[in-house]
Amino acid sequence: MKYVAIFHANLNYAYLTPDNYEFVVREAYEMTFDTMRQNFPGTKYVFEASGYTVEMMEKYAPDVVVKLKDAIHDGTCEFMGSPYAHPMLPNFPEGDGLKTLEFSMRAYERILGMRPESFWNPECGWRSYVPRQVLSAGYKYLTGDFESYSRCERGPGGGPQRPEIYEKETTKEKNFYNFDFKFDLPADDYALHYPFNHVLGLEPEQLRVFLRSDRVCQYAVRYFMGMPGYSHEEYLATIDRYSGDRAGMGEGALVIFADDAEYIGTNGWFRLKYQNKPDNVFERVPDAKDKLIALVDAVKARGDFISFADACQLTPNQQPITWDDDAAWHGALASTWASTPMARMLRPWQDLIRDKLESASEPLPRSVADRAWFHLTNSYNSDGQWPPTLPQAPHIIHPFNYSYCFENLLCAHHLVGGVALDSLSTDAAATIGEILEMQSLLIRKKAEDLISSGSDANRADGEKALHYLKVATEKRSLTGQKILDSGQYTVRADALVTARRLVGGVEIEKN
Repeated sequence: MKYVAIFHANLNYAYLTPDNYEFVVREAYEMTFDTMRQNFPGTKYVFEASGYTVEMMEKYAPDVVVKLKDAIHDGTCEFMGSPYAHPMLPNFPEGDGLKTLEFSMRAYERILGMRPESFWNPECGWRSYVPRQVLSAGYKYLTGDFESYSRCERGPGGGPQRPEIYEKETTKEKNFYNFDFKFDLPADDYALHYPFNHVLGLEPEQLRVFLRSDRVCQYAVRYFMGMPGYSHEEYLATIDRYSGDRAGMGEGALVIFADDAEYIGTNGWFRLKYQNKPDNVFERVPDAKDKLIALVDAVKARGDFISFADACQLTPNQQPITWDDDAAWHGALASTWASTPMARMLRPWQDLIRDKLESASEPLPRSVADRAWFHLTNSYNSDGQWPPTLPQAPHIIHPFNYSYCFENLLCAHHLVGGVALDSLSTDAAATIGEILEMQSLLIRKKAEDLISSGSDANRADGEKALHYLKVATEKRSLTGQKILDSGQYTVRADALVTARRLVGGVEIEKN
């Protein structure tokens, strides 16, 4: 069995702000490059980054880009591409996706001196045109998600693609995570270890697909985060559990890591999601390097590491493959990302700008139109409109990430000469309420409890928290506004965060 490790780097990550960019680049990305070069010379791995991420690496840590280029040049690191600003391709028109793929390619050529052949599809989101986009951009190899493939309701034959798995694991509940692996997958499953060479909608061999699976990759993240029940030994047992070459097909491969590179060196979002500590994200993980060394060393004893392109060149399994439209990884739907309050606020404005770019009676100069498309497609960044605010998880969207989307969209707005904002039916005040009020109610309850506790200090903190909540939930000044200015959102979101800290935090996510 061969093994593949894909480190997905994304400086457009929700709650990751520019003041932390260099820290994350050095603690996660550079640490990985250095560890692989120093401890495992000649061992292959895959590093994926968007055009935005590569440009920010060049800006904040150019010496780390040199290390990346050296690893690419000596053949140990396969560089994998993705859209420029980490949008969800299924949530926007096909032509827009092609443009953001090209913006990334320009960044790769300028900074890395190459155009990658393997493609990372953000969140493994799917719509029928995605393979055409990937192929048209010049890619040969595509990452795919095993779980959404195996739970696909409408496969090439018209029914479930893998009926034996579909029957046990498919649910109509719209949960973001579905890690309930009820089907006992055999160790030598062909879809887990061999590439697909026939993507529905394309001719055979136009594009090859290799699948990553949450059965292994989510285990990897939890191993690096030190989550109970996910020890080094248990992770290796999981890898062994799914390592099985299929008789008659030759040696196969298994993707053992295909997730956020930020989890190799920092805690990413882990403490926010599992410990309700939104102020403790992207912190250094002291034992990350030791865990990476132990993992690679143990897996190398089992088989060689290869690149993703190498895995795609193994004996194909000959089965056609597709996904249901609107599929995404972790058991989610791509449209989940498109239905958050911020996404619904921005989309009509984005549509007006696109319409003007495509149908203007007097076309813009080519360079201006190109720049307008660049900013418009940057406003599609998924993490600037994420996470959803739900009763069981009353998250708020980070002000910086929203500002990235808003300010790019505002640039596009001005470059096209403006659009008729009065025609929009969006409501800035209502959007503020959707995002901030659920968490503010939890904070208010704790503040009132502090005030009634009898302690002078507690009472003072509670009263200050209530004051900041008034700032956070003020909507009268937004009445009639069709767009939510990023400054207006930042003032309110920052006030809510201050109130939350004053009361000692609230439960943001129930696990």
